[in-house]
Amino acid sequence: MWTSDDALNQLAARGYRAVPFAGSPGQPDMTLFTRGWDEPFTDQVVIRGEDDATAFRFRRVDGADAPERTDCVWYAAGTVVKVVDALIFDLPHPAHPRAPRAAITVPDTLVLPPGARADAHAQLSS
Repeated sequence: MWTSDDALNQLAARGYRAVPFAGSPGQPDMTLFTRGWDEPFTDQVVIRGEDDATAFRFRRVDGADAPERTDCVWYAAGTVVKVVDALIFDLPHPAHPRAPRAAITVPDTLVLPPGARADAHAQLSS
């Protein structure tokens, strides 16, 4: 069985980039792991704690890397281990015929706060 550290190492080994965000009132510290695929898909993992993580794949619209809820095609939520497991072992490569492509309804918790989206986009563009 994996540990959280094993899961984070797997993300790094698979080319995910980590972007840390300092918390604010009502918003915990978090780390965003992101990996872009061939247009138009990107996978992201948001880790707020060992037992509080979400992962999602979204379709970039007009080249934007800041996802909106309406752009999500897949998500998983739970512990770091559970979420990374689902991302690595259950979610097919975006080019695979069974890969999700249609937008789905997702909970509000999967959306980064607007400031974090802007900061993530700026950090990843540099």
